Amino acid sequence: MPTFVHALSADRFDTYLKWAGADQTLAERLYTYNVQLSAAIYGPLHMLEVVLRNMADARLAAQHGAAWIDEPAILVTNYQTGAIAKARQTLQKDGKATTRPQIVAELNFGFWASLFGPKSHHLWQSLRPIFQAKGVQRGVIARDLRDLRILRNRVAHYEPIIALPLAQRYASITTLTGWLSPSAATWIAKYSTWPTLYPAVPILVPDPASGDLLVAPAALPFLPA
Repeated sequence: MPTFVHALSADRFDTYLKWAGADQTLAERLYTYNVQLSAAIYGPLHMLEVVLRNMADARLAAQHGAAWIDEPAILVTNYQTGAIAKARQTLQKDGKATTRPQIVAELNFGFWASLFGPKSHHLWQSLRPIFQAKGVQRGVIARDLRDLRILRNRVAHYEPIIALPLAQRYASITTLTGWLSPSAATWIAKYSTWPTLYPAVPILVPDPASGDLLVAPAALPFLPA
């Protein structure tokens, strides 16, 4: 019968084993904790993504018309136009209508983040009002969405997230969601399990001698037994 390590694959487990200083039991606890944290942050990420796409779509439709997704002056990068084409193809393959609402729901987080990138600077005046905060800068929004896209993809592909600055990432999720929709931020505050799972200390810290990341002693009480 395959062992736990063989079931996961040695290559996947090796990352956790290194962080655990070759302690297999601690590595299994780390792996389990990564799964728990990934599950806990998925809900807030889900809320941010849904709110962002709906707010951006509504604003662009109001400013540029319902057909904004097919307007060359709006979507100026190959990535963006390719994402629209791929969404249409997926819907057609599944026998679904290729209406704007269906396409909007099919588009991934990367597409919506790209609307705030430097190549889409021309959209900022249209999209700025969806953020209910003063002094919001496009570059800051683009940076935070880029970082959250990386986090989301790691969660979706079951990759390690515990080496990321998770306190900062979670703060970005709640801040951006609050700027877009205070009621959605309230939902996160009410239902998110993240605050009870994540410690107010780093999970991994550099080893003073080697510089390699190891489990922080202060994080040990938070790991599942």
